[in-house]
Amino acid sequence: MKKLLSFLKLKENSNIREVLINGVSTFSFKIVSLVLAYALLLLITNKFGASVFGRYSITITLAQLVVMLFTLGLPSAIVKLTSNTINFNSIPQNNYLTKSVLLTLLSGVLTTIILYLSSEFLAVTVFKDVQLTYYFELLSLFIIPLVLHELLSNFFRGKKDFTKYNLFTFIVPYVLFFVSFFIMIKYVSREEITFLSYGVGILITFIIEFVLYSKINTRTKINFSTKKLLKLSLPMMFSTALLFLLNWTDIFMLGSMKSSTEVGVYNAAFKIASLGFIIIIAINVVIAPKISELYSQHKMEDLKKVIHQSTWLIIVLTIPLVLLIILFRKQVLGLFGSEFLSGEMSLIIISFGVLISAISGNVDQILNMTDSHKILRNITLFCFIINVILNYVLIPIYGINGAAIASLVTNIVLNAICLFYIKKKLGFLTFI
Repeated sequence: MKKLLSFLKLKENSNIREVLINGVSTFSFKIVSLVLAYALLLLITNKFGASVFGRYSITITLAQLVVMLFTLGLPSAIVKLTSNTINFNSIPQNNYLTKSVLLTLLSGVLTTIILYLSSEFLAVTVFKDVQLTYYFELLSLFIIPLVLHELLSNFFRGKKDFTKYNLFTFIVPYVLFFVSFFIMIKYVSREEITFLSYGVGILITFIIEFVLYSKINTRTKINFSTKKLLKLSLPMMFSTALLFLLNWTDIFMLGSMKSSTEVGVYNAAFKIASLGFIIIIAINVVIAPKISELYSQHKMEDLKKVIHQSTWLIIVLTIPLVLLIILFRKQVLGLFGSEFLSGEMSLIIISFGVLISAISGNVDQILNMTDSHKILRNITLFCFIINVILNYVLIPIYGINGAAIASLVTNIVLNAICLFYIKKKLGFLTFI
């Protein structure tokens, strides 16, 4: 650790010091978030069983996909634009923020109508589980607060107000879930209250965010072209959504090809293995605005140092964590019930994918924040196609382990191609 700190040279490098301090703060919030997430998992599985957790997982996955698609990539664009002081300092210098809110609101209304009308079709035809109809109808009612919550939380991230971002992303929705759940369970015992509690938590979180946002002086000086805004955001939308699908295609395809119980077991294994992502996520939150800031100011040597040092920080801290997860996999899976032990091999395979991501570093954020968002879009589209083909071939043969293998292979391909383009664009690899 002393050698690592010496390599980082914190006293000499204010950029990496800023990343590290904010990263530690984000890491702390994420730890609490994970505790709350696993408490939620235990609550649902112990109260309703693996099948209900499977339906909840499918609905949450669909919610995240819908948010990524129908926010039009604006949350990522907001981070890039807000972190650049030309666009935003103490007050917005142009109206990109107001336009983003209006575009997201319009998109959210349209999505609500479409999803509500197609709920039964998705449940019966795609997922072959009529019970999911009620979940999807509930989801449609919370689309607008979901998309606006995503936009406003990333505005705080772009401002580098990481305390607000971390609270509203990692803590507040979970706390409000538990409060809502324990109130509703006294009066209603239907399984759908699991997602209803989630929706109520997001709604209240958005209201708090909006109150804080409304207090900011939004006086504008320059009109930011809507065409220019969408030209930046739409490629980010595709790459973000496709990256999400690369992680969650297995859930969707398992849901359509296997039972809800298998989906629940796989999702539990995925969540446990994903503990290894905690360092990557913590650095990811703070590195994006810093990369955008340094790149826009043409400080390429500082950019290179920040990327190198943050990647090595991720590597050194992630490897021991992943090894512990693999070592104690049976004990952790057993907490959820004996039926979850069948996810042991899937957990190991997914954990190796986490190691690949750690060694590669924050490749998606690097490409997005250095005007290579179109390249990232093309890479993720190519890898998404590979992922779907692999899942389609392997799930019928190997079940949940097939989904895990598909995820691992795709992850290797994705990171390798991203590293190639980073080397081509910036002249260096993330870890060398």
